Amino acid sequence: MAVNHSAIGGIAYPGDMAALTRIYDDLCNERGFFEGSAAAEDLARATMSLFSQGVFDEHEIRESIALYLGRKSPAAKMLRGNH
Repeated sequence: MAVNHSAIGGIAYPGDMAALTRIYDDLCNERGFFEGSAAAEDLARATMSLFSQGVFDEHEIRESIALYLGRKSPAAKMLRGNH
């Protein structure tokens, strides 16, 4: 599903934010990230960064985040138990 990207210049409108929030919530639940944790904040930054760079497709955002989490991101370290 594509995010309704009416965003211009990195602005996320309500429809965009609803989709981005859904992606964030789903990924936090799947990965066991707690709201407010360093890993959750890292995930939020990465998700918004992709959106700001013009990645609007929800599937593409999820795939890119999965790749990001497999690297040396703060969230990936948390998943590996290297707090």
